[in-house]
Amino acid sequence: MSADRLGIGVLFSQSGPMAVTENAHLKGIILACEEINDAGGVAGRKLEPVILDPAGSDEKYAALATELLVQHRVNVIFGACLSASRKAVLPVIERFNGILFYPSVYEGFEYSPNVVYGGAVPNQVVLPMLEYLFQNQGRRIALIGSDTLYAREVNRIVNEFLGESGGEVVQESYVPIGASEDHFGVVLSALHDGGADAIISTVVGEDSISLYDAFSRQGFSGERLPIASLTTTESELRRMQPQARRGHISVTAYFSTLTNPANSAFRAAYQQRYGKDEAPSSYSEVCYSQVHLFAAAVRQAGGDDTDALLSSLSGAVSKGPAGDLFVDADTNHVSIRPLIGRATADGTFDILWRGDGAIRPDPYLVGYDRSVMEPGAT
Repeated sequence: MSADRLGIGVLFSQSGPMAVTENAHLKGIILACEEINDAGGVAGRKLEPVILDPAGSDEKYAALATELLVQHRVNVIFGACLSASRKAVLPVIERFNGILFYPSVYEGFEYSPNVVYGGAVPNQVVLPMLEYLFQNQGRRIALIGSDTLYAREVNRIVNEFLGESGGEVVQESYVPIGASEDHFGVVLSALHDGGADAIISTVVGEDSISLYDAFSRQGFSGERLPIASLTTTESELRRMQPQARRGHISVTAYFSTLTNPANSAFRAAYQQRYGKDEAPSSYSEVCYSQVHLFAAAVRQAGGDDTDALLSSLSGAVSKGPAGDLFVDADTNHVSIRPLIGRATADGTFDILWRGDGAIRPDPYLVGYDRSVMEPGAT
């Protein structure tokens, strides 16, 4: 790679069951790189993304991460979505002293000095979601998830908190990735007896579309029995039938309908690049913000040396479409302000609730005050 270019690895599946989500990640990367390059690059060097496609294979994630670090000689990789993919890449990153910018919401209980965790952890989104459901829907919760590490760990946390707060898990089901709409229909049919106040979904990727479509075909209404998702964004909504997405709830740090100058500019740039009918999602926004965070760290470090970059990134603050992005120096996770939105028929979200401020990451759940979850608490 020439001296006037700064290579970065990009490792997202562009095909397979996670394509709808990981292509959204990729769009955020590309947009940020183009913006930075159009503005002159980073210290005179243009960002050059080296994009490889693992096609949903954890083995390919590990092999292609090695290829990026060894053959393409990049120091930084933006990539992985599922926790299994991240865990496949992590030993490679640490062995070759690279940096992984991980952009996805995940289950927590992990730390690596070589990873910048850009997605939310349970104390930032799971707990606000439970509090919202308790106040607005009820405490009888059905859990439906993809059969992934993320879903099982998040639902373990949900079970723990419901058990301590007078709640009840009325159903807990897991489906294999790539499950059919009929498979989801069988799982959902058990809810017709009216025993649940809400469904918490940890279904991921293309399967989110199958879940919501099956829900609609079963005759359920999102207004009466909402799916409260930790993973469904505008990217997935746009692939559903309008009647299937209406009324459901998602919790995240970003919705395209946020009203602030930074998001207005981001949304306009996104639609100019990808089409006026496209809406950016949290998956795109996190990657977009992480690339800008990386560029600022390169400027501060005076180059892309791994140790110098990690020093610059620790405790770094950057402004993005979702607001200020703080990298916690103790955990390498980011502080976020959670939002809860209700899906509309047009594939966007009406924002129902905003956190009072940014919530510091607590990936090991060591500091959460469970008293707010007690019956009758507000």
